[in-house]
Amino acid sequence: MRLPSFVILACLAAIAALPASAGAQGGTPGPPTGQPAPEQPPPPPALKVERPGGKPLIREGQIDRQLLGGTWYFRQDDAQAGIAEGWYAQRDLTGWTEVTVPYNWNATDTTFNYSSVGWYRKEFTVPLAKTEKLRKLELWKVRFEGSNYRTKVWLNGKEIGGQVGYFPFEPDLTGIRKGRNTLVVQVSSLRGRTDLTHWRPAAVNGYGTGGWWNFGGLLREVYVRHVDTVDVEQVLVQPRLRKLSGPAKVEVLTKVRNISSKDRDVTLVLNVAGQRMVMDPQTVAAKSTRELENSFEIKKPSLWQPGRPALYDLTVSAFLEGERKSSYRVPFGVKKLEVRGGRLLLNGKRLNLRGASIHEDDSKEGGALSQRTRALLVNRLRNLGGTVTRSHYPLHPAFIEMFDRLGILYWVQAPVYQVPNEFFGSVQPAAERAALLTVRNNMNHASILAWSLANEPAGNRSELGIFGTGLQRYIRDTSAAIREMDDTHLLAIDRQSRLGEPLTDASYRYLDVLGVNEYFGWYDSYKADLVRPPTTLDELGPYLDELHAANPEMPLVITEFGAEASRPGPVEQPGSYEFQQKFVGDHIAVHASKPYIYGSIHWALRDFRVDPTWQGGAPADWATPPWHNKSLIEETNRRKPAFRTVQRLWRKTRPLR
Repeated sequence: MRLPSFVILACLAAIAALPASAGAQGGTPGPPTGQPAPEQPPPPPALKVERPGGKPLIREGQIDRQLLGGTWYFRQDDAQAGIAEGWYAQRDLTGWTEVTVPYNWNATDTTFNYSSVGWYRKEFTVPLAKTEKLRKLELWKVRFEGSNYRTKVWLNGKEIGGQVGYFPFEPDLTGIRKGRNTLVVQVSSLRGRTDLTHWRPAAVNGYGTGGWWNFGGLLREVYVRHVDTVDVEQVLVQPRLRKLSGPAKVEVLTKVRNISSKDRDVTLVLNVAGQRMVMDPQTVAAKSTRELENSFEIKKPSLWQPGRPALYDLTVSAFLEGERKSSYRVPFGVKKLEVRGGRLLLNGKRLNLRGASIHEDDSKEGGALSQRTRALLVNRLRNLGGTVTRSHYPLHPAFIEMFDRLGILYWVQAPVYQVPNEFFGSVQPAAERAALLTVRNNMNHASILAWSLANEPAGNRSELGIFGTGLQRYIRDTSAAIREMDDTHLLAIDRQSRLGEPLTDASYRYLDVLGVNEYFGWYDSYKADLVRPPTTLDELGPYLDELHAANPEMPLVITEFGAEASRPGPVEQPGSYEFQQKFVGDHIAVHASKPYIYGSIHWALRDFRVDPTWQGGAPADWATPPWHNKSLIEETNRRKPAFRTVQRLWRKTRPLR
């Protein structure tokens, strides 16, 4: 998806039009910024000290995780005063408001989309060992499934960890004590010019405009768990199938941590499909972590694929002297994904996928989706006849586990969004980290199809689609690093489609498949200095033929296409339902006519917020800023007429040929 240049200019022009203190609306507790403050501040909420409780929403992970739900407290920090005023060590609740987590402070904002800072606080207690000797062998950990964007964590007034980006992290609860404990989390959605997403100018606080709304806060669940001596921190599973009719070799990499002050001989026990396998003991040094490699064989595996998503449930447990100390559960699937002679094959058959992309945005919940909303979106995708989906960042793992169970392939993208060539000299380490975390956190999922390293790199008009040396180096180095970790899935980028720009690049040799974002007949998809009318549908087929001829060994997948639609109108009127309906049907027909195209992913499934000036290429009186209207479903969950058109075509499309 492209952000036209007028967006940047409009954002800059809006700086003077909005007060510097313009506040987040919607999810923000208390009166909106800019309204007169009450004469007396509201009384602080009642202090509630609670124990963790509740089962995790996802299957993968340690089996003893407990949801840290219940009552949380929130405090907006538009003035960025929290650190100086010591909110991380505040004892009372003056200035705080009661909330539940996940909680998105600008969930219903459709006006500002500005960067800010929010603070979260949880008062809790956990059972501790009764003696000092036993307490030296135990540890409590807290896991944050996702926050946006920069996060710091304190326990009882002392900083214990943090994270940057959309990724889960799990700090030790160092300094936990008997009785009341105070967990404080600062989340900042403030952005900078060299961030990997939302690096464009914004109307407030400098930067924060990007391809989707800059939601702030703890957007996913928080868990705690107890560790006794040794901990299974993570399990990575790689099933390998040399022959379709042969056995599968399942490689298991287990990350084990010894928190005690002496070396420990750890015995791993693997349970899968009713089979219990006891591994030889391995020594894990004191106060250290070790990765243990094991494998087993499934003689006649049931293969995972759309329409027949067979899954296995693996549990890896760590034992000390016959006593189980930690267990980690991993659902996985066995499949053979390969590119052979330019053909994209799954379990020996050609893929022919259809689907739509997903953004985590709900008009009421913002980016902190509930399980009910996730289920609604996946059910709509299935109802559409979808067999593939895509996102600009790793979706909530509950989404991906649904894809695993339902046989929906997932094209997942590292959150490296339209980063200009000039940035890659300085942001390559951050971009590579983001790509590697995307892989490491999600590689166990059976539904994974491809790891996309970036969306529309060198996509700005002035770059003319030419890859700079920094971008080429990022693709080369990151591809190599990912293949060391996971060589069972595909590597890709998602490129824009503009006539007159290079059809290939030397760095493509490090990739397996090419994602193609095409908007022929919608955006002006032609070279900026070429004097000619915008491209048309008639030019799409020849363009795809030329792209394929330039990259004959790379299967193509259409990763974006679509047209904005907000209300009924003439079929020739851009922005009308009727125009979108014809546009989508015409493009699907072109895609389906090309044997070298192995999938069509519509942009997107349900409308979402982009930025306050967004028109998406539609005429001004047919746009509804900030809403992206290219999707098949409106933000109200009402299906657009194009949904029925796509449904009719896709329900009769077999995903394997």
